[in-house]
Amino acid sequence: MKLMQLKQYSINEFDKSIIDRMCKDSDLNLNKYVINVICDLLRHIPMEETLKVNAKNNINTYDEKSIGEIATYISLIPYVQIKLKDKDDGVILTSSLIEMLISYIVGYVTKEAFNKNLFEIKSTLQLSEVFYCKLVNYFTYNRKYLVEEINKII
Repeated sequence: MKLMQLKQYSINEFDKSIIDRMCKDSDLNLNKYVINVICDLLRHIPMEETLKVNAKNNINTYDEKSIGEIATYISLIPYVQIKLKDKDDGVILTSSLIEMLISYIVGYVTKEAFNKNLFEIKSTLQLSEVFYCKLVNYFTYNRKYLVEEINKII
C-alpha cells in the first residue's frame, strides 16, 4: 500500500488535512521519520542498557499490527503538537505522549495503556475510524522495512 492510496479513505476534513500533509513528502521519508524517532529516543535518552536491549527485543517481536500502531502513533504526534500549540498544557501533553511511547517500547507499560493513548491521539485529531485503520494498515505493510532499519541503527 502506498501513502497516496490513503487519500481515498479520508472521510472528514481532519483526515484530508493530515493525509495531504503526509503526501507532500514521500512514503520513504515518512517511514524514515518513524525509524529516526524510535532510534533517536533510544540512543539519546539516558537509560540503562538493559532497557535498550528490551526495546530492541520488543521491536523485533511485535507483530505487524503492533508495529503499525507504533508507527501511526509516531506519525501523528506532530499533528497533535500543531493542534495543541495554543493550549497552556499542550507541551506537557505532547511530552507525555513521547514518554508513553518510550515506556511501551521498553516494556514498562502494557499494550492496553499504549492503545489508550493512541485512541486519545485519534480522538484529539478527530480522525475517522476508516482513515485511522487504513493508516495503521499502511504501516503494517511496512513492518519488515521498519524493523530492519531500526535494527541497523540501534
